[in-house]
Amino acid sequence: MKKMFLTKRLNYIKYVFCGVLICIMTFTIHSCLNANANTKKAEYSKLNIESDYVSTNFLGPNASQVPHDVDSPADSTQLALSVFAWKEFIALNWPSTYSKDGKRAIPDSNASIQDFLKGSNTGELVWHTYKHRVEMYPNNTSNYNTSFDTPPQYIYKEDIKGLGKHSNTPLKNVPIFNNLDETSEINLCTLFVDGDPNEPGASDYNNPGIASGLPGAPRRMIYEAKGNRAMFDYVVKKQLYNYAKKDSMLIKTDSLIKNAGTGAVYLANPPADQIVFPFGDVGGNEGSIEIKATWRQLTLKEYKTGRYLTAPIIRYRGGTPQTPDPNGQAYYEVIPPTPSATSLPYGLVGLHIIHKTKTFPSYVFATFEQVDNLSTKMDTLNNLFYYNRNENPFISSGKQPVYTRSNPILPDTDKVNNLAHAQIKKALPSSVWQYYKLIGVQGHPQQNDNSTDYYLANITTETNAVLANFSGTLDTLRGTKNPKGINVYQGNKKIVQGGCKGCHGNAQNADFSFITKDAPITDVDFINQPLLKSDQQ
Repeated sequence: MKKMFLTKRLNYIKYVFCGVLICIMTFTIHSCLNANANTKKAEYSKLNIESDYVSTNFLGPNASQVPHDVDSPADSTQLALSVFAWKEFIALNWPSTYSKDGKRAIPDSNASIQDFLKGSNTGELVWHTYKHRVEMYPNNTSNYNTSFDTPPQYIYKEDIKGLGKHSNTPLKNVPIFNNLDETSEINLCTLFVDGDPNEPGASDYNNPGIASGLPGAPRRMIYEAKGNRAMFDYVVKKQLYNYAKKDSMLIKTDSLIKNAGTGAVYLANPPADQIVFPFGDVGGNEGSIEIKATWRQLTLKEYKTGRYLTAPIIRYRGGTPQTPDPNGQAYYEVIPPTPSATSLPYGLVGLHIIHKTKTFPSYVFATFEQVDNLSTKMDTLNNLFYYNRNENPFISSGKQPVYTRSNPILPDTDKVNNLAHAQIKKALPSSVWQYYKLIGVQGHPQQNDNSTDYYLANITTETNAVLANFSGTLDTLRGTKNPKGINVYQGNKKIVQGGCKGCHGNAQNADFSFITKDAPITDVDFINQPLLKSDQQ
């Protein structure tokens, strides 16, 4: 009887074991089938996404309209962001209505695709007519101009005299939109291309620490920064041009983003004492947009290729060309967009676009470059190099050549570049816009140096090795204070972000706007500015 009981017990255990085994096998098969289905679904979804973006028409009926946000808030892929960036680039480089109605930053709805593709050199494209930083934040605000739609007016702390035919014209009366008043990247470094001594007007000064800005000497990259109508109207509404009030709001904003979790999130009703520039919204508002553009003087050979957008520009120098003095009186010069007997035009070589939307409240950061920036094919003497402006043991001194991009352009960005270029070339084979490409784009903040475009940088703007691989907190001497320092506060998240967004995160108490944080704008930089800062020469 005992034996019989034992046999039954063994049979029971066997049945249970077999049942468990069958369950495990069934679950495993089901999981494998499910995983396979999910993989196929993911692959199908990815193919669908790629298919959608490959079918994007960049030159369609709405090409002149700046997108207010990504089409689908759930889609923040590199493909979606790259398409968004290209749509911005086309709309912002659309001819404006300014010469017709005096309105700034309005695309000309009567301009055709062909008008855009030709690339007007009048200096009145949509983004050209944005408010320059010194128009938004002048030194003297006693008679602050609260109208966006007035001719450009540049007023600095001191009066600046003109050269040549402008010798009797006050700077504030010069109606040129591209005012290039920065000649270094946040005062940390200066970028050049070598010059051709055989070019017309070539000359070199005896002082090796000074670049003349003329074609035969190393040609310096020079910069301008601007804001759109939404940004300017907010400045007026919140009276940020009252610098005591602005500085008070910076302190309050800093406290709110760090302690109340109100930073880099969409707020329908933001705190009254927090600086929160407008959000873009699909079907609604454009949102706040800031532009930083990089220009450099072209050789005659480069100009004739038709590969560069040119425009009338204003630049500044210390002293006159005959008696240069980098520490002396400031003079402005107007350089026309076409060659003359005495000057060569400036070409656009880099363009940052930062755009605040509901989906991306820490802004979408997109950056474009002219395709020849790293190439010497057009001109064998166009080698890029930079000088750090500080002498200290943490950065290299002397001439630093730039041969390669620190971080490659991502494959999905290149796909969109190829798509946009193909459409542009098909519509107008000679279009200047086929010679500009998206380098990268940042959407949601990331805390991962392996993530998409974490170290986003424009090679003509974030010029030195530190800025090209920036993360953490900013230091005005070395470029970075702590590469692991928190720089973006998104709600209650504390993030160490790299690249453009990480750098601008150091101005998050001004809602990522260095234009606002550094206001007022008091002085101009000279094209013959010394390579080293005055206290380190």
